[in-house]
Amino acid sequence: MKQYYKIPTKDWFRIHFARPRFKNNIESVLLNMATACCRIKEKSCDEFANKLNQSIRLFPGNLTVSEKTINNWRTETPALFSFYVENKKLNITKSTKMAKVLYEKQDLVQFFKQFLFSFQFPGGHVKSNYNIDIIYNNIRFKPAKVILSVLAEGNKMLSSAKRMSISAEEATYCIFNDLNVLTGEKSASDIASTILSNRKNKIAYYDKNDDNIKDNKGKPMSLGDTTRYAGDILDYMVQANLLKENHNYYYLNDLESSIIDIFIKDSSFYHGYDRFYGKTNITTKEISDIEPSWFEYVNNSFDETKFETSISDYFVDDEDFTCMVAEDVFAYLKVGETKAKEIGDIGENIILGHEKMRLKGLKLYDLMKKVQIVDSPSYRPGYDISSYEGDGTMDLRFIEVKTTISHKRIQQYCFHMTEHEWNVSSTIKDHYCVYRLMISDEGKTLYIFRNPVELFRNDMIDCTMNDGMDVEFNPENFKETPIFEWRRN
Repeated sequence: MKQYYKIPTKDWFRIHFARPRFKNNIESVLLNMATACCRIKEKSCDEFANKLNQSIRLFPGNLTVSEKTINNWRTETPALFSFYVENKKLNITKSTKMAKVLYEKQDLVQFFKQFLFSFQFPGGHVKSNYNIDIIYNNIRFKPAKVILSVLAEGNKMLSSAKRMSISAEEATYCIFNDLNVLTGEKSASDIASTILSNRKNKIAYYDKNDDNIKDNKGKPMSLGDTTRYAGDILDYMVQANLLKENHNYYYLNDLESSIIDIFIKDSSFYHGYDRFYGKTNITTKEISDIEPSWFEYVNNSFDETKFETSISDYFVDDEDFTCMVAEDVFAYLKVGETKAKEIGDIGENIILGHEKMRLKGLKLYDLMKKVQIVDSPSYRPGYDISSYEGDGTMDLRFIEVKTTISHKRIQQYCFHMTEHEWNVSSTIKDHYCVYRLMISDEGKTLYIFRNPVELFRNDMIDCTMNDGMDVEFNPENFKETPIFEWRRN
């Protein structure tokens, strides 16, 4: 007879939060949302909502969806990921640092790390009445920290040949729904021991006869509904490169060991709700009044230099890793913890190698040697790379590189040009090119835009003024450009 893991009703509490309705396309949607919020910047609450709704409506697939769905996108997603702060008292909504950094850097891996680092319960990302329940139950919970701690403790318990892993079902029952864990009374070591013991004794979890998972009509939730929230966090941790997934089991990504250690040792917490613990008769207004402070905390804790994506995480498994980057940075890239800021932007180095190989293919060996990265903190010419057209002349090609790093290939066909870059492109004209490079686990995609000002005049791209120009393009109007692999020989 099958045995089930049971949490006593007195210890049962279901953690939940807003769930994006586009999980399979979350990276593209987040970039779209961050871009829209940054373009709107600051408006009255109603005007901000209307403009954001208009932008959401234009996202692929949304033209015919209901207004309710559009409103859900607007309220749930940016609230969960802190893209805007709505102050109803002052009737002002404004975009946040979280949105700005994602919009400008387009490093989704870093973004998910930052999001998970501050994500906690209680928090302004859930409704006030649910926060009251959390406080009454004395819950203080940071999901990513607990999961990473459990996996790390489990690794200590297993032999070196085995790795501790966790499934969404195990995380749901042994972490997310257990008050002993949510209140900090049960240690990571005890949780790991419970999971390993349950496996050894073949203890099952989901039981449709369990009263704890039945709705108001007495109908049990499905397995998917029961485990969805733990599953979401585990998937976000994969997006953040903190975990690897194999057959629905998640384990630590050793390439991120130093970052994982930061999460585990972290003691930061938003304490704005502390004064309500131990109180009775808390009102939803008291809790909702704290929300602007919560979002301010989340955004103030967002450090642009923290958790920058490790370059080798996207190339270490690539057979052509040694060929995809310029020779002068190859030695650095072999180091697992090397960050983009230590060697210059990874996109620039890929395009540097691409340009060298393009000219080499034209047998222009002398010109190939002269291709160089020219942008630096002390010199801002309005482009990143000086190359050559390779058309029989000595004409230069001035290249501005726009790079996005994501876990999955995104559908975000836009980029931002500063006012200086736009003015320089207007002056250089046909010899100014924007190289739009998108890097993901699924590969690398490159689009080239020659003379973006002229493309705009000819309605080939759409541009919106926003501290420079926000550029959007239809990929059907531009061919992907093969990336030439740098080879030493």
